[in-house]
Amino acid sequence: MHAVGPVWRRGEPGYAGALRDPQFSALESGLGPDAVVRASDEAGVVEVLRAAADSGARVAVRSGGHSWAAAGVRDDGVLLDVGGLDHARIDAEGLQARFGPGLRGGRLAELLVAHGTAAPAGHCGTPGVGGYLLGGGLGLNWGDWLPACYSVTRVRAVLADGSIVEGSAEADPDLLWLARGAGPGFPGVVTEFDLALRPLPSSIRVSSWRYDLSSLDAVGEWLTRASDELPRNVELPVVLGHVPAADPATSGSRRAVVGVTAIAYAHDDEGAASAVAPLAAAPAAASDEVHAVPVAFDALHEAVDATYPPGRRYLADTFWTPLDLAATLERLAPLIEAAPSDESYLLVSMPANGAGATLIPEGVSAYSLHDRTLVIAYAIWRDPSDDEANRQWIDAVADTMAPVCSGHFLSEADIRRHPERAERSFSPDAWARMGELRSHYDPEGRFHSWFT
Repeated sequence: MHAVGPVWRRGEPGYAGALRDPQFSALESGLGPDAVVRASDEAGVVEVLRAAADSGARVAVRSGGHSWAAAGVRDDGVLLDVGGLDHARIDAEGLQARFGPGLRGGRLAELLVAHGTAAPAGHCGTPGVGGYLLGGGLGLNWGDWLPACYSVTRVRAVLADGSIVEGSAEADPDLLWLARGAGPGFPGVVTEFDLALRPLPSSIRVSSWRYDLSSLDAVGEWLTRASDELPRNVELPVVLGHVPAADPATSGSRRAVVGVTAIAYAHDDEGAASAVAPLAAAPAAASDEVHAVPVAFDALHEAVDATYPPGRRYLADTFWTPLDLAATLERLAPLIEAAPSDESYLLVSMPANGAGATLIPEGVSAYSLHDRTLVIAYAIWRDPSDDEANRQWIDAVADTMAPVCSGHFLSEADIRRHPERAERSFSPDAWARMGELRSHYDPEGRFHSWFT
């Protein structure tokens, strides 16, 4: 591996830093591979995989280090970091992009805007697009544009024996099927993605409302009713979280709130205004609200990135449910009040504003499980002495959702602590097919599979 680039072996200087960097969470897994290796091009990936095959070492892959479960950090073999494969080319006329897995989401959004194009880029700007796309990619305007994996038209990948293959509808549809959502179960290293693009919306308008938690019933009823009339090009995330109390001396240090954001993606201002018209009957008790603020496509990730500050410890978990927004929010309300950290929050969303269960195409992707409403829980804290309290809070969210949970979203599910979440992130048919294809492309099991 001498021609690849830096190699850090367990016990050597720099190993601990290489293992953490660029892993964004300060919460360590307690695991560590025999070596961390970085490749900056496809030839380097080939060399690493051939060396691993010769030595019998297993391989895990990291493109950006933003995996909530640190899926690339295993207790043996090699961690192959492909964050250096960040090349990109935009074909604005042909509405196609080609880029490496290490390209960051924020940089992809910048390139798209510079060429007058758009795609369901990530809500966060820091992850590498490799893990984002392989996990499904619940990105911008995903209720209308679908999860980002459906825009993937071709992948170039290196298999365990060092051979280079391409997956597309014409060349190898099975490999393309896996690249659309198999996540850490993909049996190879993707070195390049082709992504279908769209014209850049001319009018992106953001509106928001914030209410005290005491108004939750009215907010839930309003949003559930309005969702029946909202078009799919309106994204409607709802957050249960905390803000500082107005009077800490009498009210404590924080108050629980429910925040609503409506993002309209339209071709003109008139279309954006028309799209959010069903939300006009908002409850009057909002403590803060803004309306139709223009936000550039490549700036949409900034507000989300701010909720994941560096140096924090993170846990996340996900739950699909057939419940509507009102019923889901009611179930979650006591949990946000009990959160041990002010920075933790619960994100609730109905993709396509209630049509999530029937949103995704059948049979064209490993990504295969949806329902009406998605809940994502984020525990975010600073002090290692609070680890157990925050683990218990995430577990309490899971216990609360368990009776009404129909599955999980793989990329943000707690698959390290709950390995069963992996299978429950796919349809039964897709899970079985993925197992067969993994055996076909990686017969010796060189790539790490799911946590056990």
